[in-house]
Amino acid sequence: MIDQDDRDLRGAFEALRREAAAHTPGGAARRRLVPGARRRTLVLATAAVLAGVALVLVLTPHRPGVQLGLASVRWESPTDFLLRLPGDELLRVVPRLDVTPSTINWSIP
Repeated sequence: MIDQDDRDLRGAFEALRREAAAHTPGGAARRRLVPGARRRTLVLATAAVLAGVALVLVLTPHRPGVQLGLASVRWESPTDFLLRLPGDELLRVVPRLDVTPSTINWSIP
């Protein structure tokens, strides 16, 4: 029963393929469909885009950018609090050693 259904489906799909192939032009017929029209359309579209870009560049007034001193900019991310640890101020300063050779006890006990 299933084999018969499969054969029926296969036959129906083959008929659909043949019908679609009959209405589709072949490779040679597609090449004969005005080969220069596609190229001409592509060239005109490219020229139009380039002309539009040039027009925008010419008509846009030149505005000098705002000068911003980067030293004055300070941004803190929303997750900076995760980087703060208890006692991290000890890691941010260089320890000062007030030991000079004259204050060292050189005596041997």
